[in-house]
Amino acid sequence: IPMKKRNIIVRTASVLLAAVLLLSLCPAVFAAERTICIGTQEELCELAERCASDVYSKDLTVILTADIDAGGKAISIPVFFGTFDGQGHHIYSLTLSGNASQYGLFSRVETGAVVKNLSVEGEVTPSGTQDQIGGIVGINAGRIESCNFSGIVIGSDYIGGIAGNNEPGGVLSDCRVSGVVRGIQYTGGIAGQNAGTILRCSNTAAVNTAVN
Repeated sequence: IPMKKRNIIVRTASVLLAAVLLLSLCPAVFAAERTICIGTQEELCELAERCASDVYSKDLTVILTADIDAGGKAISIPVFFGTFDGQGHHIYSLTLSGNASQYGLFSRVETGAVVKNLSVEGEVTPSGTQDQIGGIVGINAGRIESCNFSGIVIGSDYIGGIAGNNEPGGVLSDCRVSGVVRGIQYTGGIAGQNAGTILRCSNTAAVNTAVN
């Protein structure tokens, strides 16, 4: 075979081999990195239902594409392991008043998870034991950054405008709270109890920390 033709064959074979290798890797890549976009109340409700499973949100990125009117519904994401990017959008008219502890828009944000660029407006006033209640998250072990809460958070112990309980390793950064935060013990404008890190956060909410 002439040298020129042989070189063309070798180059073609190399390209085909590279393509085969890439295709063989793609399923793993797509399985490890999933992204969904949500922009309606129905889609937010569906996300909350799916996140009842501990494994659903692992390696998941959620992107909020529009402001969402919760319509007074009790929408709470039970457990979250992924990345939730609000892109500066609002979730408003959220009402969480059921019998619950570890309660907020997110009940629990796990280690390695990130919630960012999100504003929430509403009322988090559950009945029952009312422990570990927050406007954004009940218990945070991940990272909450550039998130705002405006409204009312009322409970018993570990009550915060952003997080009820910021666990060791949890980070709250560049967050703001306004409205009313009220509890009995371990109550704060940003976090009810903080064993992690709070950076550059500000609170203008009225906070009642009296113990009955």
